[in-house]
Amino acid sequence: MDEPVAADDRRPTCPLCGNRAFQREEGKFDSQWGMTAHQVTLLICEQCQYVLPFYKGNSIFDFD
Repeated sequence: MDEPVAADDRRPTCPLCGNRAFQREEGKFDSQWGMTAHQVTLLICEQCQYVLPFYKGNSIFDFD
C-alpha cells in the first residue's frame, strides 16, 4: 500500500547537486519581435546556482 507523501517531500531536487533549497524568482521572456511575452518561475539552487525554469504561460499583453 502506498504511504502518504509528506508536504516536505514535494520540493524539487537539484539535478546537479541534489540540494533541496532554492531561491524563487519570477521572470518574463519576450519573443524575438516583442509580440508575445512568456512568463516563468525560476528556482535557483542555493548550493550550485543551477536554474530550474517553470513555464507559467504566454501573453500578447506586454505592458512594460
